[in-house]
Amino acid sequence: MATKKKTPKAKSSTADVEMKYHLIGKYREVVEKRYDYKVVNESFELPESINKEVVDELKKYFLESLYPEASQREKLDAAFEELQNYVLHPGRITDLLGNIGSAILRFGFQFPVAIKSGLNALEVHTSAKHFENSLLAGANKNKFTVPLSDEQFYVCLKSIPKPQLQKFINEVSELFHAFSNTDLLGKTISIMDDVLQRMYAKTDVYSANEIEAIELGREIIRRGHDLFLHLDEQTKLDILELVKANENDFLESVYAE
Repeated sequence: MATKKKTPKAKSSTADVEMKYHLIGKYREVVEKRYDYKVVNESFELPESINKEVVDELKKYFLESLYPEASQREKLDAAFEELQNYVLHPGRITDLLGNIGSAILRFGFQFPVAIKSGLNALEVHTSAKHFENSLLAGANKNKFTVPLSDEQFYVCLKSIPKPQLQKFINEVSELFHAFSNTDLLGKTISIMDDVLQRMYAKTDVYSANEIEAIELGREIIRRGHDLFLHLDEQTKLDILELVKANENDFLESVYAE
């Protein structure tokens, strides 16, 4: 009996890859402008705690950790393919740390919450990938070609349903909220350090790609932790309010017309 051949998975075309990285570059330009201190200062009434240094550090985090240059993007995407296994199956981290009882003895009763905080922080990067894929779908639907004008880029943004973009922006705001809890995030980083030490000791079990992915995840969380580490509680709140206001202001501007 004849059987139908399985259709192989479609690979991303060179044009799609080029367009995706071009769209990331265009969005980086938007972020860089939105978090330029002069623009921020003109757009919002800033408290004294929010100075140019604070805004510059925010912009740096966005551009280096959330939306890095295309040259870094392939490595980031590969790492998060590996990290998906840990996001979807948190028990894998627990397995690395031994039983919950011994882990709590080492890291305290905040251990489960610290694990959840770290996983939630990393999930934003999965959402960022979905956002980029939606931009690409909008570009392809409109048959745009590289390079896009600013007007064409905003057409791609507007092609994303507003609730979907709102969800992504909410997750970005929640990410910074997680970073502001520096005590808890410090525990998360300690746990990831412990995970890595155990992985280094079992390279026959854990691949180089898995280890590199956890290292990258820890670095992303560490940068967020460092962003808030030396700030007082009021400054932390002021930053969270700024990010939320700036992201929502951008959202409304996309769908203004």
